[in-house]
Amino acid sequence: MGHNTRDSVGCASIDVFAFADHVLPAPTSLDYKWISLFTLNLTWSWNRPENLPPSCVVEYFIHPVDHKKSNAKTTQTYYSDDYLTEEVPSDWWELSVQTTTSCSGWNRSQPVIKTITRPKKRVELVKDFKCYIDNKSPNCSWIPVNPSTKVDVSYRYHGEKEEGSKGVQKCADAYWSHGRGGCFLKANSFLPVLIVAESPTGITSFEAKLVIGVTELSVKEEEGYLSLAWSLPAVGQMCTWTYCLWYKECIKDIPPQCYDIKGNETKTIPYKKCCEYKIQYNLTTTAHCPKVTSDNSKVTTYGNTMLCIQTNKVAIVLPILFCFCVFLSIYCFNRNKDILCPKIPNHFEIKSLIRDKKPQTGIVMPEPVENTESVIAIPNKCLYEA
Repeated sequence: MGHNTRDSVGCASIDVFAFADHVLPAPTSLDYKWISLFTLNLTWSWNRPENLPPSCVVEYFIHPVDHKKSNAKTTQTYYSDDYLTEEVPSDWWELSVQTTTSCSGWNRSQPVIKTITRPKKRVELVKDFKCYIDNKSPNCSWIPVNPSTKVDVSYRYHGEKEEGSKGVQKCADAYWSHGRGGCFLKANSFLPVLIVAESPTGITSFEAKLVIGVTELSVKEEEGYLSLAWSLPAVGQMCTWTYCLWYKECIKDIPPQCYDIKGNETKTIPYKKCCEYKIQYNLTTTAHCPKVTSDNSKVTTYGNTMLCIQTNKVAIVLPILFCFCVFLSIYCFNRNKDILCPKIPNHFEIKSLIRDKKPQTGIVMPEPVENTESVIAIPNKCLYEA
């Protein structure tokens, strides 16, 4: 009986391992085609094994070899994706496709690798590319790497890759201003914008930086605080925005502080009446909306230090002036105290003074002699004799 049991266990083990050794067939006829300057379409074939249960769902795993671009899965025998030059900074790279399933006992296939070559050489053509999306027709501008090189700019909104080249549009109404090239998009859908800049020598492709003008700030004093309120952005009014503000309190720089604000919410900061506040800020969307940022705002000034400075000056000068007046009064009083407060003699001094004023006997006082002059009158003459 025991021998038969061991034989049964051994047979079962052999069956399990044999079943677990099934490997899915690899895709065949892997090929690709560029349906736009940055959108790649992969196609392949696959033969389903007869012993693979019909309930087993097969997926195809797409992996960019040696690049950080995300892996992908699909149940179809084709796949389209954008391969921007900023994501895959190479003129060629490898993609692998392999078959997988969640059914137990079936391992994924060996990967099939295909070398991908760009339709044009990768060349840096523009810098600081950004699109202001406040208006119905977003305004995009950039700095050309080489102003003498003619650059054609096309775009496509994210999520339209299935349309291929039909979804790519030329940027309209090109212009040149203050060392920057520019053009306008035809519509504003508040979606990420994929840009391809093309010249006779090559291409560069990337996701455009979306920018809005800063919203208007209003400041109101409320019981030792400043209440800060912003007007609603021109776009993304249903989004939550992160406002980062930094300010100077008197001469002290306050580090940046960031707040998530939705709608007409306000924020407060401590307020000192004797300080002038210089406030700056910017804003950006949170993760639940397309990434949109603003430039830094101009400085908003609130409060005045001059009033407190003048009050402090008065508070300092008045005591000094008062002390000076007191010292001056004491000095003048000491100098003229004999006049202001004459000494009153006592009765002994009065008697002595009276006694000293009595005439003394035995002393002959000479009588004063008057000076006399004689005048002789002579006709027609006047003689003077002394």
